[in-house]
Amino acid sequence: MRNELRSEIKRLSKKAFDKERAHLEKQEKYREKFTRRTNVDATLPSVRSARPLHRHFDPRHCKRNANVLATAIWHKVLRYEYDPEPALVFQIPKPDGTSRDVTAFGIPDAALANVLLRRTLERNKKRLSPHSYAYHPDKNVFDAILALRDFDKDGKLFAVQIDFEKYFDNIPANYLKRKISDRSAVSLTPHERHIFESFLHHRLGDAEAHRTLTFRRKIKGTPQGSSSSLFLANLANHDLDRKLSAESGKFVRFADDVVAICGSYEEAQRLERCFDRHCSESGLIVNRKKSPGIAVISDHQHEIRTISDFTYLGYGFSDKGLTLPRKTEKKLQQKVSRLINIYLINSLKYGFNRRRANRRYGYDWDLLGLVYELRRGFYGGLTEQEIQDFLYNGRRLSKMRGLMGFYCLIEDPTVLKALDGWTVNMVRRASVQRRHILRTQYRRNCPTPSNEELILGNWIASSAWRSGDDGTDEVEVAFPSLMRGWRAARKHFFTFGLEGVQAPGYDSSFDVSILFDAFDY
Repeated sequence: MRNELRSEIKRLSKKAFDKERAHLEKQEKYREKFTRRTNVDATLPSVRSARPLHRHFDPRHCKRNANVLATAIWHKVLRYEYDPEPALVFQIPKPDGTSRDVTAFGIPDAALANVLLRRTLERNKKRLSPHSYAYHPDKNVFDAILALRDFDKDGKLFAVQIDFEKYFDNIPANYLKRKISDRSAVSLTPHERHIFESFLHHRLGDAEAHRTLTFRRKIKGTPQGSSSSLFLANLANHDLDRKLSAESGKFVRFADDVVAICGSYEEAQRLERCFDRHCSESGLIVNRKKSPGIAVISDHQHEIRTISDFTYLGYGFSDKGLTLPRKTEKKLQQKVSRLINIYLINSLKYGFNRRRANRRYGYDWDLLGLVYELRRGFYGGLTEQEIQDFLYNGRRLSKMRGLMGFYCLIEDPTVLKALDGWTVNMVRRASVQRRHILRTQYRRNCPTPSNEELILGNWIASSAWRSGDDGTDEVEVAFPSLMRGWRAARKHFFTFGLEGVQAPGYDSSFDVSILFDAFDY
């Protein structure tokens, strides 16, 4: 284990270096884009010099001393004296204007947690509930979606959704200790149990606490920021899985996100009582305000609460099949609106490079950049030609990524058609506004293509580009389409299954926001 720990420390140190380098390169790229658009030199952001925290947060120190750190930690574990170095607590903003606390461990402690997770998951993957799909080495979010979709829909369909209140923060430590000591539920060595218990009561504090060395001990909840939290969070709901399995119907659990479906109201009530019994035994708390409870899934109103669909793991489940949920639709519209503003409108308040747009030759670099950015987000890096060749010429795609790669399971694409029309219309309106600003402030002009010209890509004059003789690649001006991307993803799913589809990653739970990471901004 010591050698494995040393390798993991080096890997995490390299990962930290790569992340820092990627961040600097991304900032430099954004400054270059700003300068090209506005003809104004972008200023460097002010950097506050901060006193370094513990050396375990320094990747340079950890990489140079990986062998010493691994040996020291391993000897502490053997003597049952291991105690993680104090974790750093900081806040990140949430979309609703509030913030949430995030915990980060030093590199050696994070490396030990990763090694521990791999070993315990490998040894216990056959003991884990078959209905639990998070943090499982052989399962991912697609397996959970397909498992929930594969249910007999004859007659009425009832859904039971329960939301736990701050699940990862409120799991009692005593309950977790009982579970990791239960040999009938999990197989752990004495040293592994010692490491888990040490993480359960680790020290933590914000930057000020690290400067003054005034830390506090964690008394409940999983050690968030450490991969050991993933195994503990799964174990905390193991008894709930057993209770739900004994009842009729079907359920799927992804970390703390549980949904059960059945064919009668009586069965739904029994499933709901399973949650109540589990909470009374484990000390977990049900969030009554956010928990939908029992509902019948139907397009027609019934005597009890009726819903046309419900959202789970980024998909909408309804009688018509899987679809894009309203929440994801709104997030996508917000993302597209932001991209349109960045590329076409926002930079004009700072200046304008006269070579960016030319009405005579029918090109606009910023509009073309927006088209490429949307294509990268929709198709995950695939070109328009690759999509067309796969759909119509039978050429194989080696991978299927991006937003539509994830939504290859959608069965009702009605929302995608509407979003395609909305996106084209928003770009056209922004182009008109862009032309007005350029005329009034800079006495310049730019293309204002119609919806049809945007879709076909014939708004740009062929004489504006060189291609062929000098090796310049032909530009792809055709507007990207969610429907076209979905058709390619759907064909790829039916032809090759999900093996070539990249499932999104996750930390503590699945968040639909990670689906938009393919966009540059």
